[in-house]
Amino acid sequence: MQPPKKALGRGLESLISKEIMMETVPPAVLAQEKNKGEKGGYHKVPIEKIVPNRQQPRSFFDEAKIRELAESIKEEGVLQPLIVSSLPDGRYEIIAGERRFRASREAGLTEVPVIIRNVDSEDQFALAILENVQREDLNAIEEAKAYQDLMDQYEYSQEDVAKKMGKSRVAIANSVRLLKLPRVVQDDVACGRYSAGHARALLALTSIHEQMKLREIIIQSTPTVRDVEKMVQLKSETVPTTMSTRKKTLTPQETEIIEKLMQTLGTKVELKNGSKGGGRLTIEYYAPKDLDRIFRRIVAS
Repeated sequence: MQPPKKALGRGLESLISKEIMMETVPPAVLAQEKNKGEKGGYHKVPIEKIVPNRQQPRSFFDEAKIRELAESIKEEGVLQPLIVSSLPDGRYEIIAGERRFRASREAGLTEVPVIIRNVDSEDQFALAILENVQREDLNAIEEAKAYQDLMDQYEYSQEDVAKKMGKSRVAIANSVRLLKLPRVVQDDVACGRYSAGHARALLALTSIHEQMKLREIIIQSTPTVRDVEKMVQLKSETVPTTMSTRKKTLTPQETEIIEKLMQTLGTKVELKNGSKGGGRLTIEYYAPKDLDRIFRRIVAS
């Protein structure tokens, strides 16, 4: 029987005062916090003693925005302390504030204000996710992967994640469902080519081939999410599925290979067995850019 999951209470506010949670903290407040010392205030720590969070859920940092923040830090200083935990070797690992840390380093600071809070790795990971989600710093795919990691690493249920994040179970389920889409669609969402709503509509199509065809339409004509849902509904009513037919002619091992290829390449892949042990593998593409993407993915692997 698994022990009950610990709640984070009010999230980051359980680690840091409400005033310091604000983006802009008045100098008087910071001075007051500093005077508290070890009892809850912030400290100045050499920047070389700070290391990024090993479980950072955010994989993309906008370098232009980092430079903008660095310029602001040069003028105003770091207005919001980083939240860190102590490491055995005397360094500090970031729980929340990696963007500020990167910008401070870019600005040439030698020390930064931190609030030291020692929590276990489970809560540290959850808080890192929570901070990014609250600030809308994660794209939809990063957020989905972070929730999935919580479930995989700590055996959380969707309900557990929902309680940690202060969201509904349905919201968590809808987020994680994005990871069932082909990798190229996930990349599109992460890069902002179209929204997570557009991508979620594609999940109603059971054929990766149809998902990829509709993906091209979304990119070229930028329809609304509602328009995509209508197109999906129409396709679902008129396009027969070929999966059952393909599974009848392929062995389970061959079927698994084809499905993995489709997920990896993000396109339709067909295998036809020959009479003498060989066969034909067909990889479809829908535009010159798509061919280039598939080529690069095959070469890279």
